[in-house]
Amino acid sequence: MKVFTIILIISVSGSLFSQTKQDSLTIEKAISRYRISNPRISPDEKRIAFVVTEPIKGNTSPNTDIWMYEIESKKLYQFTWSPKSDNNPKWSPDNKSLAFLSSRNGESQIHLIKLSGGEAFPITKSKTSVKDFEWSPDGKTIAYLANEPATEEEDKKTREQDDETVVNGEKPTRLWLLDVESQAASQISSQSWEISEMKWLPNGQSLVLVTHVLPKAEIDIAALGLYNLKENNFTPIQSPKHPFWRGTKISSDGKTIGYLAARVDGPSTHDLFLQSLDKGDTKNITAANLDLPVSDFKFLNDGGLLLTVQKGFKSRLFTVKSDGVIKSFNIDQNVGVSDVSLSGILAFTSFTSNRPEELWLSLPKQAATQISNFNKAFDTYHFIKPEFIQYKSFDGTMIEGSFYKPADAKGSIPLVVLVHGGPTGAWTDSYYFWNQLFLAKGYAVFCPNIRGSTGYGWRFLTMNKNDWGGGDFKDVIAGVDFLISKGGLDVNRIGIAGWSYGGYMTMWAVTQTNRFKAAMAGAGLSDLASEYGTEDNAAYDGWFFGTPYENLPNFTKSSPITFVKNAKTPTLIIQGEKDPVDPIGQSQQFYRGLRHYGVTSELVLYPREPHGFSEEKHIVDYTRRMLDWFDKYMK
Repeated sequence: MKVFTIILIISVSGSLFSQTKQDSLTIEKAISRYRISNPRISPDEKRIAFVVTEPIKGNTSPNTDIWMYEIESKKLYQFTWSPKSDNNPKWSPDNKSLAFLSSRNGESQIHLIKLSGGEAFPITKSKTSVKDFEWSPDGKTIAYLANEPATEEEDKKTREQDDETVVNGEKPTRLWLLDVESQAASQISSQSWEISEMKWLPNGQSLVLVTHVLPKAEIDIAALGLYNLKENNFTPIQSPKHPFWRGTKISSDGKTIGYLAARVDGPSTHDLFLQSLDKGDTKNITAANLDLPVSDFKFLNDGGLLLTVQKGFKSRLFTVKSDGVIKSFNIDQNVGVSDVSLSGILAFTSFTSNRPEELWLSLPKQAATQISNFNKAFDTYHFIKPEFIQYKSFDGTMIEGSFYKPADAKGSIPLVVLVHGGPTGAWTDSYYFWNQLFLAKGYAVFCPNIRGSTGYGWRFLTMNKNDWGGGDFKDVIAGVDFLISKGGLDVNRIGIAGWSYGGYMTMWAVTQTNRFKAAMAGAGLSDLASEYGTEDNAAYDGWFFGTPYENLPNFTKSSPITFVKNAKTPTLIIQGEKDPVDPIGQSQQFYRGLRHYGVTSELVLYPREPHGFSEEKHIVDYTRRMLDWFDKYMK
């Protein structure tokens, strides 16, 4: 292990991130953002291990390393240095070691590094990548998950390119137990399962598992179960009867399971549920007193829970007691990922629209302080803060949005409307490089959280069921009209863009109105029926519309392709060729429709890219094309 303290601290605050005040914002600079995740406070509360993801460079996944912060000395330093990604750090219960996942030697394996010194070394030899792991309460054993490896015959077929793929032919996940001292591993499970989550009970004798039976059903619903290691048996536990739940955690006394789930049956997680392990009784503890989506939670030492909650554009912390009494936590700033110690030390990421995330520390009875400066270079660009606005839509529903106005704007300003993904997503008080790049080119930017967005209560979340392109689109138009009524915008230079559901809404907009003079649809949906039949997971769209086999009119009435003959707006379409979420055919179909009716359009395909692009050159290219497209047709 190489430990750098003072030298590295200087580089973090100085030359590593140095920029001049004269720097102008380029696409390359706008996407050069460090990301922070997985803060883990050590059991003795002296250190914080966390993961730093470097900015995207080249055509490989960004490298991740583990960093360390010493609370008393305030030293910040890089802890692992592998050119391959290190992630998911977890402290041993005795505080002497840190385990983490690393792909430095090929398949992702559990590595161990001792605080007393020495290099990290692998302690598993799994033939397939380790997906997740957990220390046992006594620290002598690590449970880990890895897919069953291919057989010799399957490996031979792959080498000979006799490599057909059987749909729904996933390999099962195997549960393994590793003796940390001897590094001997034994396979425990043999069921035909995919295991997506795993947690030890405090007694160290059982594990709570979240399993999916293989082959998966068309609408896959996970199940909770208790795996007794001593008796080597599995007992099912009462589970939600829909697919929209996740994030199981166990209380310190081992009597309660917590998880996040939809209030009824979808379309996304929203509330915190607590369930008795003994009796199976389940209670939604946030629905009555906190009608906002919970994104994360942690059991506290006093029996309560700490919740991370989205409240409109903000992300805040709340505490809740088992009786349902909810109070705001004493940190009035955005909170991303976090960890809390037994004594109440809190490590968390925080961010705003003009400042990417950094790591913060809150000690009991002290104000929170920022302890990292990975994105210090962004300070030189003087990013513009948005104005958060509210307006009434067509039916009186209040809609919130963020409105960015370029610096030193003169005359009538062109406006770009950006629609978020989802629809169960939302714009938040976070850094978005699209926004700042449009602003740098003189555009105003409007980001509305239309009905269906998260952060505004359960009813608002479900208002666009079987109504994509209905009330949600009218919310967009009402927002544009509201901003125009305030003056300063050029009514003849308004554009629209978005990704995923935002791409859908862009496709829908250009088939419903000619008000927009330029459009960019990224990874959109043009034919909702064919989307249902070809996407990776149909349960989400099924919640909104049912199935096209029985409810085809629902899909047809909300599909942009149904109305493509009305389109006139010059439209740029961006699509990854390996997108399993919104497959390539959705963009191809809409492009062909636009071409058929003579609409100015361009379809750009990017090899290897999934739903969210990961290669630097591709991100730079599509962004430049988007900006040039709007300049051409709006300026």
